[in-house]
Amino acid sequence: MFKKEKLFKIKIIAGLFIAITIGVISYVYIPNIFQKQQTISSYRFSRQDNRPDVIKGTIVTLKRLQPSYFENYMKMINYPEVVKPLFFKEKLNYVWLKKYLQEELEREAVSKTFSYIIFDNKDQKLVGSIEIRNYDPRDNGQFGVWLSPKYWGGGRLQEAFKLISKTYFKIKNENKFIAHVEMWNLRSYYALKKCGFKLIDTLHFDNRPSRYLLEFKNPYKK
Repeated sequence: MFKKEKLFKIKIIAGLFIAITIGVISYVYIPNIFQKQQTISSYRFSRQDNRPDVIKGTIVTLKRLQPSYFENYMKMINYPEVVKPLFFKEKLNYVWLKKYLQEELEREAVSKTFSYIIFDNKDQKLVGSIEIRNYDPRDNGQFGVWLSPKYWGGGRLQEAFKLISKTYFKIKNENKFIAHVEMWNLRSYYALKKCGFKLIDTLHFDNRPSRYLLEFKNPYKK
């Protein structure tokens, strides 16, 4: 009889422990998960110029930037061969990058940039980013793109460029846009040439590396 009572008490204590543990987990984690899902699902794109949310191609798909992409963006961009040409901090950290991406969303919301995230159609992963910024006389480089080294080759960059440039010229009343690249960065230079950019000038500075200045004219305008 004593053993049965003792066993019964042990079961009650174990049950209470399990109930308390579940309660703590529910209190701490479930609201956070719900809040995160709510934040992602409640994000609304700006509609300043009717740009599409998704541009689908054969090899890649372009999607507009949203907060749910921030973490994967960090994972894919954090390579020296990607960060250096973008003039980002050498030791990239998530706090800095998150602030940059939030500012990018603000620029995109007021039509200062025409930007998309690149997704690979085969594995559905975020693999890069591509944008065309408004012309700024203080910095005439309008075009920017990066692709994770794991996804170099295979025509991804060329198709991403074709998708964004065709959509850009369809929506914007522009004749061209410009890119510049430092002369040491021949990989990027020849990638731009392959996309259809034409070399129009070289830029030389006293305290900065020289650059190639390239132009892409609207091929769809009659």
